[in-house]
Amino acid sequence: MSFDLSPGPWRPGLSPALRLSLRPAPGAFGEALTESSARAAAAPGIAGGKAREGSSVPLVPRYYRSREVDVQAEPVSSGPLVYPELAYLSKLRGTVRARVFISEDGIVESVQVVDVKPRRGVFEEAALEALRQVRYKPAEIGGNRVKSQKLIEVKFNPYDEERSAVD
Repeated sequence: MSFDLSPGPWRPGLSPALRLSLRPAPGAFGEALTESSARAAAAPGIAGGKAREGSSVPLVPRYYRSREVDVQAEPVSSGPLVYPELAYLSKLRGTVRARVFISEDGIVESVQVVDVKPRRGVFEEAALEALRQVRYKPAEIGGNRVKSQKLIEVKFNPYDEERSAVD
């Protein structure tokens, strides 16, 4: 089965901008599986951290979500949350939601901003800098340390004088 996508209405002689072809998985309609297609169908694929034999797709490290681990990553130390001066003087409130990717050693490997309010670019850099400084007790599965990810919300409130670190 294939789909052709073209900008605007179709006209004779117009070549598609994108052609998408779908093929059923081996064994999907009851046909016999060969040994190599059976291994490929049973393999966990990229999500499990292994690429199929002969694949040119690079392996992507697996970061487990909180609900997938036995022991969640817990912060053990954090850096200061520096309120942007202009936002503080303007008494501007804000929230930054970010996904933090944590190594097996409890070090923040990367941070990805998910949502920001207000969307003026005022709070993102301060939140990212504070989140990069947090150190964690690593997540565990079956007693083994694993890479994990957490969704963190950083709130900026100029009326809360006790704010000095990331929650």
